[in-house]
Amino acid sequence: MKPIFKKYVFAALALTSGSLMAQNKSTFDAKGHINGLADGEVYLAYGNFINMKADTVQVKDGNFEFIDSVTEPCYGMLFNHDYTLKVDLFVDKGNISIQGDIDSAYDIHVKGSPFVNEYATYNQAVNDTKKPVQAIYEKWIAAYNSGDSDNVTKYKAAFNSARNKQAAEGAKLQLDFIKNHPNNNASAWELFHYLNEKSLEKSKSMFAGFTDAVKNSEQGKEVSNRIATLSRIEVGHFAPGFEQNSVDDKKITLASYKGKYVLLEFWASWCEPCRAESPNVLAAYKKYKNNGFDVLSVSLDHIKKNWETAIQKDGLLWTQVSDLKGWKNDVATLYGVQAVPANFLIDPSGKIVAENLRGDDLNKALQKFLINKQ
Repeated sequence: MKPIFKKYVFAALALTSGSLMAQNKSTFDAKGHINGLADGEVYLAYGNFINMKADTVQVKDGNFEFIDSVTEPCYGMLFNHDYTLKVDLFVDKGNISIQGDIDSAYDIHVKGSPFVNEYATYNQAVNDTKKPVQAIYEKWIAAYNSGDSDNVTKYKAAFNSARNKQAAEGAKLQLDFIKNHPNNNASAWELFHYLNEKSLEKSKSMFAGFTDAVKNSEQGKEVSNRIATLSRIEVGHFAPGFEQNSVDDKKITLASYKGKYVLLEFWASWCEPCRAESPNVLAAYKKYKNNGFDVLSVSLDHIKKNWETAIQKDGLLWTQVSDLKGWKNDVATLYGVQAVPANFLIDPSGKIVAENLRGDDLNKALQKFLINKQ
């Protein structure tokens, strides 16, 4: 059975293979046996969000073994090339046992240190919430393949309902784990993925409850830095200033937009949701540009030609800037952007007044700020 869920899809699976840290390393031995796992390569990615390492070993008769070292307990993901095997785990010094069956992907058992076991128990509970959704999904696909349109409709509705229920259950399990394991680095890992602009205050409180060891871990430091970044760009705060080059290599500053409402939009030519949203932004630009509104787009592209082609094809009329560093774009880093599309609406004084406005929400916000206040 191939799970329909992939818990974390990280930019790290461009997998930088640099070392996690140089000091105080401890050896781990992760030995596994997965019934039915085909001979070939299996991979273990482990580390924190910014610094992720990947190892590769060969599977023989379902058996495999990873021996390496870590400086502290850290997140790991075991997987094969087609994700028929995907196991979230925590990696810690000492022996780690991974046992299961390829046809029961949500029931692969991981055992090791107390940190490893605590996360394994949590992860199994999360997987248990996914099983009913998987079962309905398989019935939906079977109905589709057999041309049973009545059951396709029935199971599609049931799948969406079950998935929403699973998301709520998974979120509760995540928060309970974070709160109940303040001394486990895994809580910092989970908090990093829970943390966003809407959950900032709650996340600050949970981070404050961590032990000093977790706060000062590499993962804890990432959470602390993320909290600091999101705190800097909260609605009501002045937008951080920056300078970046336009397509025609002119230096553009955010400060030059003072006196206008400006939508600071983060996108990329390769981002389909961004391109799908572009017509909405273009319509808003045309509608409100004579009312003191402008758009400034920051591209997370690497290749200038792709960026230029997308601008031309989509008919984007406002200023575009980029440093062509992709996800490492300096402005995106400054604003804590980890997914695109993303945007911030900034008022004439330079304060952020709204964020992540999509669809009609953008039009409503501009109506509120530009028309109703006149």
